[in-house]
Amino acid sequence: MRKGIHSVFPETLWGYTKMFQWLSNSLPVRAGIAVILIAVLALSSALSAGLIAWISEDDAAAINTAGSLRMATYRLTWKLQANAPASELQQLAEDMQTRLNSPALQKVLQGKPNDPIVSAFSGISQQWQQTLVPALNSGNRERFFAGVDPFVSQLNHAVMLIQQQSEQRQGWQQTIQGAALMLTIIILVIGMFELNLSVLTPLKEIGQITERFRNGDLNARVSYQSADELGQMAESFNSMADTIQEAHRTLESRVEEKTHRLAQSNAALELLYRTSAQIAAHPANAEQLDSLIEQFQAELPGLRLTLCLHGTSPTGSHLIALHGMDEREICSRMDCGTCERHNSPKMEKIDVSSQGVSLGELKAHYVDGHPAASWELELIEALANLIGASLSLEKQREQDHRLLLLDERNTIARELHDSLAQALSYMKLQVSRMHTLIQRGESPDLLLSVSDELREGLNNAYRQLRELLTTFRLQLKDGNLDKALDDTAREFAGKGNFRVLLSVPPLPFGLTAPEQIDLLQITREALSNCTRHSQAEQVWVGLVQQQQELVLSIEDDGVGLSGDVDTRQHHGLAIIQERTRNLGGTVHWLPRLPHGTRVELRFCPEFLRPTTECTE
Repeated sequence: MRKGIHSVFPETLWGYTKMFQWLSNSLPVRAGIAVILIAVLALSSALSAGLIAWISEDDAAAINTAGSLRMATYRLTWKLQANAPASELQQLAEDMQTRLNSPALQKVLQGKPNDPIVSAFSGISQQWQQTLVPALNSGNRERFFAGVDPFVSQLNHAVMLIQQQSEQRQGWQQTIQGAALMLTIIILVIGMFELNLSVLTPLKEIGQITERFRNGDLNARVSYQSADELGQMAESFNSMADTIQEAHRTLESRVEEKTHRLAQSNAALELLYRTSAQIAAHPANAEQLDSLIEQFQAELPGLRLTLCLHGTSPTGSHLIALHGMDEREICSRMDCGTCERHNSPKMEKIDVSSQGVSLGELKAHYVDGHPAASWELELIEALANLIGASLSLEKQREQDHRLLLLDERNTIARELHDSLAQALSYMKLQVSRMHTLIQRGESPDLLLSVSDELREGLNNAYRQLRELLTTFRLQLKDGNLDKALDDTAREFAGKGNFRVLLSVPPLPFGLTAPEQIDLLQITREALSNCTRHSQAEQVWVGLVQQQQELVLSIEDDGVGLSGDVDTRQHHGLAIIQERTRNLGGTVHWLPRLPHGTRVELRFCPEFLRPTTECTE
C-alpha cells in the first residue's frame, strides 16, 4: 500500500510541475485565468446577493405582520373597554387569528423547531389560544387585560429576532461582496504588475530595438528572455537580425565584387566605344589593332589575346598574328598546332567575321589558366565583332565611293542626253537642211531664216549647258536642295530685279539625286521665264509635302499668260514638261489673282512611292 502511494505521488508532483510550466510559459493562458477568476468572483457575488435577497424577501412582510398584530391587540383591548358588541369583538378576534395564520409569518416559521423565531411565535400562538381567546370569549376583561402586556412583549421579541436574522443575512452579503471585491482588486493588481513586467516592458524594448534596427543598427538585439510568447518573439527577432546581418555582409562582399566587375566591364565597353569612333573616322590598320588588343588586355588583368587574320580567303596559306605591344608574326596555317603562345587547354576561340565572311579568329586565355566568365566572354566577342566590322568598313567605304561616282556619272549622262544632246541633234538636222537648201539654190531669204533658227538653237544649247553646269556645281558643292534653291532664288532675284520669297519646310525624308536636279532645273527654268517675260516685282517659290505628294509652286505678280499655253512654241515650258514626266508628276500653268502666273508641279517622291506608281 505504501509502495503504491509513493509511486503515485511523484506522478502527481510531475503533473503539477508541467501545469505550472504551462501557466508560466503562456501569456494568453495567464490572462485567461485572471479573466476567469474575476468573472467567477463577480458571478459568485451576484449569485450570493440574489440568493440572500430571495431568502430575506419575506422578512419585511413578517415584521409588518407582527407589527399589525400589536395594533390589532391594542384595538381589541380598546373595543373591549368600550363595551363593543360581541359580534364586533368576535370579528376582531377572527382578524387577529387570520393575521397569526398569514402566509408571511408561516414562511418565516418554516425553519427548524428549535429556531428562536419559531419558538417565539409558538409562544405567541399559545398565549393567544390559551389566555386571550378564552378570556375574550368569557367576557373576562381583567384576565384579558392581564394577558395583553405579556402577549405584546412576546410580539416585540419575535419582531426583534426577525430583524436580527435579516441584519445577519445582510452582513453575510456584505462580507461576500467585500471578499469578492478584495480578491478582484488583488487579481487586478497582480495582473497589472504581470502586464507591465511581462508585456509592456518587453514590447517597449522590442519596439525600440526594431526602430534601431530599421535605422541601420544591425547590431541591435533584444535582451528580454522568457519562455512565453514575447520571449519567443524576441528570440525570433534576434535570429532574424543575425540572419539579416550575415546576409548583409555577404551582399556587401558580392556588391563589391560586382562593382569591380562592372568597373572592368564599363572600362572595356568605353574602350570599345572609343575604338569604334576612331574606326568610323579612320581606316583600321595593324598599329591600331595592336593598340586595341593591348588596351583591352590592360582592362582585364591576366588576359592574353592573339588576333589571327587570313583575309577574305579562308584557304589562304599565310596568316598575320597580332599579340599587342607591337608584336606581329607572319606565319602559315601549319604553325597553329605548334604555336607556343596559345596552347592552353582553357583557350577560347572567337570567329572574326563580317557579313557572314570569316576574316580570322581571336584567341583568348588567362595566364593563370582559369576560364573566362560569361560577361568576359561577351566582352571578348564584342571585341571580335568590332575588329570584324573595322576590317570590312574600309572595303565598304570604297564600294560606297564607287557607287556614288557611278550614280553621279549616270545623272550627268542623263542630263546631257535629255537636254544638250537633243539640242545638238536639232542643230544637226538644221545644218543638214541648210546644206540641202544651198545645193538646191534656194533663195537667200529662206537660207537666212534657217540660219536664224540655227543661231537660236545654238543659243538655247549654250544656255542649257550653262544651266546644267550651274546645277551640277550647286549639287556637287553642297549636296543640299534647300541651299541650292536658296542660291538659285538669290541669283535670279539679282537678274530679274524682283524679290523672291522662298518657303521650303524641312522634309522628313531625303530626295534622290535625279529628283533634286529635276526640281532645281524646273525652278530655274520658271524663274528664268519670270526674268524674261513676267515683268514681276515679287516671286514666291514653295516646296511642301501634301499627303503622299510633293508640291513645287512658283508664283509671280507679273503680267500673266495670254491665252492658252502651248508648250511646243516655248522651249522653256517644254523643258519643264519633260522634267515633270521624268518625275512621274503633273504640271499646270494657272492664272494668279489679281494678276500673275502660278506654276504648280505635283509628284510622288521615290521614298513614298509604293511598288506600283503613285496615282495622279
